[in-house]
Amino acid sequence: MDGMIRSGIGGGTLTLQIPIFYKLFVSMLFVAVIPIVLIGIMAAGDTGGIVSAIGLPATIFLLTLTTLSIVVMWSFFLASSITSPITRLSEVARSVSMGDLRNAEVSVMTNDEIGDLASSFNRMINSYKILDALAREDGE
Repeated sequence: MDGMIRSGIGGGTLTLQIPIFYKLFVSMLFVAVIPIVLIGIMAAGDTGGIVSAIGLPATIFLLTLTTLSIVVMWSFFLASSITSPITRLSEVARSVSMGDLRNAEVSVMTNDEIGDLASSFNRMINSYKILDALAREDGE
């Protein structure tokens, strides 16, 4: 249920679609807040011992390294969540273009633009299968 919010209203279900742009925007805000949170944690705690033990430059380096580590991990997660469905769709489209309709269904995991693309692709493949079956019947 990635990318959508569901709410039961009057027996029905309201689905809110969250575009990828807003997911990226929130991610960038998250990344911008990480250093502020780390500095806040250091300011709130007794960090005099840490700074005096390893020195101010080493403390700044440690904060920077921690921030970069979190940013890199989050970036890989976000990039993977966007590119893996597109890669799967590309693989299925390539096999369909060669005439292989056995595994032509693409699983729809999100309710964003990529999920809409996958749903549209599945509808297109189903229409193609129906037209192909009708063409075979007419040919016989």
